[in-house]
Amino acid sequence: MAIATFPYVSLPLPANEAHPQGSIAHRPLAFATIKASNGASTRCIVMPDSGADACLFPLSLARVLMLDVLNLPKGLTGGLGSGANITYWDTITVDLGHGIVFSAYTGFTQGMDPMGLGLLGQDGFFERYRVEFILSKRVFTIESI
Repeated sequence: MAIATFPYVSLPLPANEAHPQGSIAHRPLAFATIKASNGASTRCIVMPDSGADACLFPLSLARVLMLDVLNLPKGLTGGLGSGANITYWDTITVDLGHGIVFSAYTGFTQGMDPMGLGLLGQDGFFERYRVEFILSKRVFTIESI
């Protein structure tokens, strides 16, 4: 069983009316290499998200991977600020290092562009891995099941 431990990333958040001094967000982020069906690959930031039905990435990454989105299967996804995000689908390989490598039918949507990172969701990721978030230690672990 492959098991890997990743540190949380601490991100400063700007001051606002509710938090005049600003605050710090601790996020379970990791670097990944993703490889599309056409063989093109790139590095990106990903975050495990048990609330995501599937793995989703910004549409801008589909362009980096030179995917011809007009010839990919498409559907609508919601929950990204809209209930009707056009999403283009391709099977990609995700390599998180530490022996964590998997293939997943993954969506690319413009709704993810503002986030600038990929979400590792239920289909493709959580069906294969157990994730433990240990905020007090600022780490998360991923273990194959």
